[in-house]
Amino acid sequence: MPNIFITYRRDDSSATSELLHDRLAALFPRNRVFIDIQDIPAGTNWRNVLSERIRQYDVVLAVVGTAWLAMLNERAAQGASDYVRWEVAEALRQKKRVVPVLVDGTQLPDAHELPADIAELANLHTMPLRRDTRDRDIAAIAAQLEGTGLIESIRLSMQKLRIFRASAAVSVLVGATAFSFVWVNVFDLLGLDTRTASFTMMIGDVLFEPALSKDLVLVGIVPNASETRGLARTRRADYARLIALAAQQKARAIAFDITTEEPGPADAALIDAIRAARPSGTRVVFGFKARTPDGRAVALPGLGESGAFLGLTCIGQKLDNAVFGTVAMQAGKSVYGSFALYAVTGATVIERIPSSDTILHVSNGAEDQNVRFSLREVAEWADKDCPARPAGAVLARIIFPLSHRERLRDPARRFNADAVLALGAPAPAWQGKVIVVGAEHPLDLLQTRLDVAGPERYGFEFQAGAVNALLTGAIVTPLGYLQQWLLVLVMVAAAIAYRIWRVGKSRWLDVVVLPAACFVFLAIAVLLYARLGLLVDSLYHLAAFGVTWWMLLALEKRWSHGRR
Repeated sequence: MPNIFITYRRDDSSATSELLHDRLAALFPRNRVFIDIQDIPAGTNWRNVLSERIRQYDVVLAVVGTAWLAMLNERAAQGASDYVRWEVAEALRQKKRVVPVLVDGTQLPDAHELPADIAELANLHTMPLRRDTRDRDIAAIAAQLEGTGLIESIRLSMQKLRIFRASAAVSVLVGATAFSFVWVNVFDLLGLDTRTASFTMMIGDVLFEPALSKDLVLVGIVPNASETRGLARTRRADYARLIALAAQQKARAIAFDITTEEPGPADAALIDAIRAARPSGTRVVFGFKARTPDGRAVALPGLGESGAFLGLTCIGQKLDNAVFGTVAMQAGKSVYGSFALYAVTGATVIERIPSSDTILHVSNGAEDQNVRFSLREVAEWADKDCPARPAGAVLARIIFPLSHRERLRDPARRFNADAVLALGAPAPAWQGKVIVVGAEHPLDLLQTRLDVAGPERYGFEFQAGAVNALLTGAIVTPLGYLQQWLLVLVMVAAAIAYRIWRVGKSRWLDVVVLPAACFVFLAIAVLLYARLGLLVDSLYHLAAFGVTWWMLLALEKRWSHGRR
């Protein structure tokens, strides 16, 4: 890398020479470019000073302006000292590389117009420096001095340094915006993050089949032609027989995703069957969706007293078929267990839903259990489909992987109630199992993220999924606020790293890398969901990545056009 000495006449090209110095100093290390802007101290042998300075440099740029030759001749006629002439002559004498730089179209004098000691100047290759093309001309001078490869490398390094410096402000801006958006759930208010989360889970459920517990069994009740508005109350005799079969095979639990709000002719037989099942250790669960004014579950009189558990069957549903299960509901001073919670744990004591944790503490009298849930939700309004849930109720919700309908309808796991009542359940098919019973009724269909194209699944099949999640521990945990924000910063850093790396490379890389980066992030989000049970709210992170990318790209374009 050369050391560069700039010689010029102050009354001829001072501003141009200083600009040339500043631009070259930006491309080369500053201590390698020298311009004499101070007078030589009085009493000093100026020839010795200048000779020593020139000896330290490899290249001398002789800046020649429009008045350069006239001033040369004037000083020669007056017999005055001419530092510039002497600098050029000394550089030629020391065999330095001398490059005449011609300002604004100035022509270099012929050899016969120059004094003998600098006549060789007329034979040297010159470089132009015009006002309207000065950036390009200075770049050309630098390239001549060192070579285009290094100059381009230096230019790219300067560009990368600019981006790096700008990225600090961009990071603060994007990070603060993301912090605010995450805090107020902006995308949730617009329904966007629910859709992206649902999409992530759908892909995960399709590509990675969730495990089904070997202890889960389903029994479907097919309604007859007269049961157009729901199962008839006379069906309770069938429920009693199913309970007896479950107790006979020592099933762990038999849970009916069925409500019993009005009395029927077979109620006594049902209550007797529930009582008879208790000695065998088979617990019986029925659902409820409404509460009395004093807070009790609305159900058949005597059902709870007979030993049956009454579990809340309400589910949570948001936009785009994002369906949540429920573990418990807290309304006022009371805590109500869900259908799935009672089916799996048989809890007799349920503590209040914690506000800063996702572990619900329950006890069934024999042991204490910790039941994990996904999120704590406060109901903003009453639910007409679930009158038991008032506005302000606190719910412990679970998000869980969904299995394909066909797996829940596998004959090895799924039984037809009429066939079982006619032939009995094959022993020991129900021993130690949790049996979920429900109606295959067209009024009880539910659309989930796996049922977008139809047909939909029955409500009790979804409840079976919630039961399976509690049996297998497959509870999905959404990333917390802090983790979401830290991941936003990671995505911002990734965008910055790419934009810095991208400097000097083909712009077509952007066409490939941007969609590829989004695809890779979504793939990682799917893997985190399917393998680790972590749900990433991808929209915030992709938005942070994209905005950072766009802002730095805009700055690059601005700088490339020479604007500041």
